[in-house]
Amino acid sequence: MISIIICNRLNAISPKLKQNIKDTIGSEYEIVCINNANRHYNIFQAYNEGVQRAKGDILCFSHDDVTFLNNNWGKKEEDMFASDPSLGALGVAGGHFMPNCPSSWWNSEISSMHVYTLTPNGEIDEAIHNDYAKGYKTIEVASIDGLWMCIRHKLFDQEIRFDDKTFSGFHCYDADICIQILMAGYAIKVAFDIDVLHRGKGNLNVQYYHDIELWHKKWKDHLPIVRGVQMSEEEKKNPSALCTSSLQPTKRSS
Repeated sequence: MISIIICNRLNAISPKLKQNIKDTIGSEYEIVCINNANRHYNIFQAYNEGVQRAKGDILCFSHDDVTFLNNNWGKKEEDMFASDPSLGALGVAGGHFMPNCPSSWWNSEISSMHVYTLTPNGEIDEAIHNDYAKGYKTIEVASIDGLWMCIRHKLFDQEIRFDDKTFSGFHCYDADICIQILMAGYAIKVAFDIDVLHRGKGNLNVQYYHDIELWHKKWKDHLPIVRGVQMSEEEKKNPSALCTSSLQPTKRSS
């Protein structure tokens, strides 16, 4: 079963989103809604609460402003996890290179994503990166975006936890949990056949820059991290490699 965990800004998720999930998921599921209308939780606390409540083998942490555009995405997701025991987390957008400096995956051109957004006039627009990801159903990455990320439930039993001791806001929860997953020996991948429309925009406020500094301080001894593409040691040490886009995927793409 899939548990869809949503930290909601209102008392309940919208009927439209509930219906969208019901119509498209194609698998047994439950929705675990964390009511955060009063801002009682930060995102780390909310998601830890969601993990405690969830009953599914796969936990999908999702923003409340997404729409699923294709059918049977839950079945596809379950098949990906079932066919690859090394897969720890799955998303629709992520970065292959996390340098040894305060940085997010989307600062890099070395990224893979399959996300739909809305243009200023309300039309649905498809965003796909990069040439080296073409022809693959999935590709391995170092970090995925928290707009929609699915993680094996069993990893939370012993190995990982949303770090509400270090962080207290709404940023870096995705990058932090991803490094925990990698340190536990599991792979993280972006899927290209699950179509998600995301209406939201990130808010790069003062809290974000504070949190990204905390994230780097916590993980600097494990950085840089490269997954899914081949990079030289010289490129890994050079943050300007964030702008490199002529890379080749590794064998862990599929």
